[in-house]
Amino acid sequence: MQLAEGNGGEQTVTQATYLIGGAAEASGVSIKAIRYYEEIGLIPKVPRRNNVPHGNGHRVFSVSDVGRLKFIHHARLLGLSLAEVRGLLTVAEEQGCPESKPEYREVFARHPNAINERIDHLRQLRNTIEDFMAGEPSSGSGACTWGTRGCMEPAGFRKTPATGPGGRIEADQFDAGNAKIGAP
Repeated sequence: MQLAEGNGGEQTVTQATYLIGGAAEASGVSIKAIRYYEEIGLIPKVPRRNNVPHGNGHRVFSVSDVGRLKFIHHARLLGLSLAEVRGLLTVAEEQGCPESKPEYREVFARHPNAINERIDHLRQLRNTIEDFMAGEPSSGSGACTWGTRGCMEPAGFRKTPATGPGGRIEADQFDAGNAKIGAP
């Protein structure tokens, strides 16, 4: 809230407002994301300053709008999908303060397993980087192709190509994935 002085010298209370850059800074949501959330209906269409001098049609966000953006930002940081965020927003709008609602518990109950999977994947990525950095640089004498080069794959996912007699890839097994690295 801000105090503003009226024409007769009296003070009135006005609601704080933000232009899109201020709303982005206050909420932690990028300007691009705010526009996208408005486009898909995750946030309501925000009024624009059209009927004031130099209004230029800028979006005008209220404190409540910024609060909604903060909610969305925190939910996304927790790993919720946009569909899940939309559902939680609907619960909050229809039933009030959401923390005690069973719908919230149902959504969040699914996420510890997803978080553990991401942690496992990140550990594999770290191990891949450590393995790569600990290895000896290649002499360049072997044939390095996009189909055989696995240095960027997490250790648990490395695969070897199917080979024929003598370890050679048969002609019927060749595909564009085996094109030489750097070849035109």
